[in-house]
Amino acid sequence: MERYIYINYAYEDYEYVQKIIEDIEKTGVKVYHGNGSEERVAGSLCVLHFWTPAAHTSKSYRKIMNYTLKHELDTMLFHLDGAQMASEVDVQLDVLHALFKYKYQMLSRKAADAETKAAVIKNESNNTETITTAAKEENTAVVEIKTVESKPEVVEAKSVDELKKAMASSEPKVIKFNADSATESKAAEKQPEIVNKKIAEEQSDQFQQSEPAKAIEELTTRDDLFAEGMRILENGTTREDGDKAFKCLRQAASQGHTEAQYQLSVCYDRGIGVRRNITEAAKWCQMAAFGGHAKAQSEIGYCYEYGQGVVRNIKEAVSWYEMASAQGNIEAKNNLAFCYQKGRGVHKDVKEAIRLYGEAAAGGHASAQYNLGYCYWYGEGVKTDKSRAIELFKQSADNGNAKAAQMLKILSQHLFMK
Repeated sequence: MERYIYINYAYEDYEYVQKIIEDIEKTGVKVYHGNGSEERVAGSLCVLHFWTPAAHTSKSYRKIMNYTLKHELDTMLFHLDGAQMASEVDVQLDVLHALFKYKYQMLSRKAADAETKAAVIKNESNNTETITTAAKEENTAVVEIKTVESKPEVVEAKSVDELKKAMASSEPKVIKFNADSATESKAAEKQPEIVNKKIAEEQSDQFQQSEPAKAIEELTTRDDLFAEGMRILENGTTREDGDKAFKCLRQAASQGHTEAQYQLSVCYDRGIGVRRNITEAAKWCQMAAFGGHAKAQSEIGYCYEYGQGVVRNIKEAVSWYEMASAQGNIEAKNNLAFCYQKGRGVHKDVKEAIRLYGEAAAGGHASAQYNLGYCYWYGEGVKTDKSRAIELFKQSADNGNAKAAQMLKILSQHLFMK
């Protein structure tokens, strides 16, 4: 069976990914890219998505992305965005090479192990017959020798150079690579002069490192890293806990874990384990959104609508709201309904706004209940129905909406309510 990866990117940004594709091919990995059929995508070992500046407007890119999400194919997504790409692309490429080479090693080793096992069984059978015959003829003691299965060597690469050296070896091994450590090592190369005081502090931190922190470094899969990061977030109480949680989520997110990418955006937005940075928050949120995360799609839509961490773009906001709404996200439905009601990024369509408000309100969204009540009270898009409006205001207020509570207070003072 042919083993290959399929690379998905916006054709307009080929200049961004050309060298990357060439570098991947140099590792010996079979690559397909460009105009590919769905059969070609479905038959790949893994689909690699490169999110470049034109990705969000490329129909071909979105077509492949949607196909991989729909059919739950093994996928990875890398963020390659202009100037930011220049500072991270070397590390990302090395991570990429290591991951694919490791995956190919595992497949090749599995096939080789199967062949070896069959040969060993056959040889053991022949040897047993020979030894039994010899023992009978010479009446000698037979000593049984058991074959001990050797485990692959575990190599931890803490820098890009170490990673490349480990990858160059043909011996089977498990490669552990920390993208954050590699980034730090690159920074260290640019600033070779390190103050002795800083070294002393780092040594002190290592000496005082707790057992849980050591356990984090031993985690190898992105699922384990994500689970550990979330466990620390839920149970942690100190600043150090936030730092540990951020480190786990950052590693899992860098390996393409969609939920980790979203949670990492939350960390950047709230300043958990890292300095607050709404631009980074938006970047990781959009990566999760491209991975099909409905809540991330809704929130990146909000970022585009109000220009938080990204350049304000109402039409782009509507596009993300539509994708999240299609997955049933009630926050996105409420926001999209408001856009239709006011004609923001779309042609004004109050009836469509009422429909979306109704779906979100039925799902228990407090703001949607208030907005729908407002429409019923003033007869906007629907026939005026003050009883229905008051009912919706009460539901919204019960769900914690302050505007609805204030509206009920005003109406009660004017004797509109019984």
